Amino acid sequence: MRQALQVLPVGVQGELHTQKSTTVNVTFKDSQFEDIKNRRSTKATLRVIRDGKLAMASSSKPGDHSSLVQNVLNIAKYGTRVEHQFPAAAHYQELKLVDDAVTQVDTKTMVAIAEDLVSAVRDYDPRIQVMAGVSRQQHTTSLINTAGFTGEYQKTVWSYYLGGQLVQGDDLLWLGDGVLGCNLREDYAALKQDIIQLFDNAKTVVPFQAGSYPVIFAPSEVSYLLAPFLASLNGKAVARDISPWKDKLGEQLLDPRITLVDDGTLPYAASSQPFDREGVPTRRNVLIDQGIAKQLLLDLQFARALGLESTGNGTLAGPSPHHVCLDPGSHSLADMQRQIQRGLIIFGTMGAWANNPYSGNVSGTISLGLLIEKGEVVGRVKDCMFSINSFKHFKDHLIAISRETKDEGSATLPYVALDEVVISTT
Repeated sequence: MRQALQVLPVGVQGELHTQKSTTVNVTFKDSQFEDIKNRRSTKATLRVIRDGKLAMASSSKPGDHSSLVQNVLNIAKYGTRVEHQFPAAAHYQELKLVDDAVTQVDTKTMVAIAEDLVSAVRDYDPRIQVMAGVSRQQHTTSLINTAGFTGEYQKTVWSYYLGGQLVQGDDLLWLGDGVLGCNLREDYAALKQDIIQLFDNAKTVVPFQAGSYPVIFAPSEVSYLLAPFLASLNGKAVARDISPWKDKLGEQLLDPRITLVDDGTLPYAASSQPFDREGVPTRRNVLIDQGIAKQLLLDLQFARALGLESTGNGTLAGPSPHHVCLDPGSHSLADMQRQIQRGLIIFGTMGAWANNPYSGNVSGTISLGLLIEKGEVVGRVKDCMFSINSFKHFKDHLIAISRETKDEGSATLPYVALDEVVISTT
């Protein structure tokens, strides 16, 4: 496929991105074995800049460079106007993204792991219809362009998940969680314990009244609360004059306990990569330092528009974080819970991603929320929604941040307790 660059017309810049993947998935559904899937795929994407316009074409056919070139040149005149060029050769650091132990796990072992996950929940309560899965992947990614950049890296990915649904009369309870990383993570006992504990706490539905409450958000839900900050620090939004933080770098905008980092270089993180989609080396970017806005997320296009340099966050859709980390706090989750006289701990929501991030408003239906009374979980609430404004709540209503963190695949986040969270009922 490298021939695709060699046959481009004079004066046309080209970039060829290729990814080869092998995936093995083992899945259980409704407490029964479902299937084993083996997949191999190759995808090549050619981007060109011709007469100042950027166009792209892709192919999954090996050796299909001639039609790939023809397709992208045919649509180049309809491409997006850009001012940047593809980057020249650059040094990037080799990251720890491959664990040979992942590739050595055979299918029989994967089935046994999934069976064990299912059995643990079924032994706890045979009424639960359990879902579980185990997956291993191998990726080889390469990027070359006509400006001289050449890069390639390999990555293994190991993941497993466990969940299920429990029907009690007209009440349907569904919950689940999983583990994802480049190395062989075998903390199966912790996942089983967490899922069983959640089922145990959530089985009983308790009455609840609308109002304003202290709420602990689990790591999976904290990512939604941080979305306004990431959107406001995105160079694309700043260049288009839609970010409320456009001119606020260096200002104290949030509680001093908030330090937010994007890092594409973390060892064995599933979202790490040595260079971004444009060939710019990735790095650690401190976006918010002790509540002070410090850094924008930038790709080549919007860095040029703002007179800055790319931060290594280029994608096909504009600047985007690699792996977001919110610094942990000094409190244990147990201590945070004990401090709440009456409030919630939220493990699952629906629709929170659909809000306008630039307003700071984040709301959604609570799919899994547990009521805390006098520091103890007493049951699950139903038919409730939450609403906050991240800009305000992370500045004036932050109670505590937990010491415990969880790797969510593209983020490592703690539990966050906020006060004055509006909870409505339907």
